[in-house]
Amino acid sequence: MLLALAPSLASARAWKGVNPGTSTLQEVVERFGEPTTKTKRSGRTVLAYYGDQALEGTRQAQFHVDDKGTVAEITIFLTAQLDQGSIEGTYGKPPQRTFVEDTFQKVWVYPQQGVTVYFGKEGNVEALTFGPGAKAAAKASPAADAGATQAAEAAASR
Repeated sequence: MLLALAPSLASARAWKGVNPGTSTLQEVVERFGEPTTKTKRSGRTVLAYYGDQALEGTRQAQFHVDDKGTVAEITIFLTAQLDQGSIEGTYGKPPQRTFVEDTFQKVWVYPQQGVTVYFGKEGNVEALTFGPGAKAAAKASPAADAGATQAAEAAASR
């Protein structure tokens, strides 16, 4: 019975082979090459791939790395137009719904899976964030909230 529960305790959803909470900065660079930019934000190093280096299916992908060199969160800005139905088909009905304060654009949160979906003004998905799930969230730092807020603001401004 415990083996059946193990996948649900993984605490984060992987994206393109990078798993928040376990993958490292070095693994990201080995997988995707040197990033377009590498900056510090809210105590984290952010590797961003965009423009000619945009990863397949994205306008931009950001890997937020903590001070130990571990990927804490991934934010992607999609090229495909996904709607609410596509998201519900993949993740189910959102257990939490909120919005970006400045723009009132909706945000769906799937805490168990560590997924947050940011919708644009037209109702399509602007960005997705993959981070620690509910099991790992208790150990997360306040910087995780700052990263999600910045992703929402970036999505809202696009």
